[in-house]
Amino acid sequence: MAGTALRVAGRQLSQHSGAGARVLLRQALETRASPGHTPGCVTFVLSDHSMAFTGDALLIRGCGRTDFQQGCAKTLYHSVHEKIFTLPGDCLIYPAHDYHGLTVSTVEEERTLNPRLTLSCEEFIKVMDNLNLPKPKQIDFAVPANLRCGIQTPPS
Repeated sequence: MAGTALRVAGRQLSQHSGAGARVLLRQALETRASPGHTPGCVTFVLSDHSMAFTGDALLIRGCGRTDFQQGCAKTLYHSVHEKIFTLPGDCLIYPAHDYHGLTVSTVEEERTLNPRLTLSCEEFIKVMDNLNLPKPKQIDFAVPANLRCGIQTPPS
């Protein structure tokens, strides 16, 4: 679709994002709400519970930040513990991204080795509230686009 504009509900989606994916599934995909990083975060789980695609909720040895985009540390903690950590220990975890080049973990590894999510809920909230991370460079552009699901209003 490169070079062409996609119109949805009368609005233009960004043709410059380079985003695209081809997915072939041979089994059902369960969608589990896993809010906290943002209210709209979801985790996709294969029906046999062998793999989970956790987005930014659960990262390898970390989790998504909760200090913008209507994030909430308490909600994220409960999402991960109730929707992801309840999967079988050998379930493969594929996060949206990783800053250290890692691509896969397991539920059991994250249950036992994740330095933030092995804490109590109260300790997790304190850690998340005191990360003092710098503002992301594209945040003023990204958050409004995220809130509109990437839909851009065409220029007049």
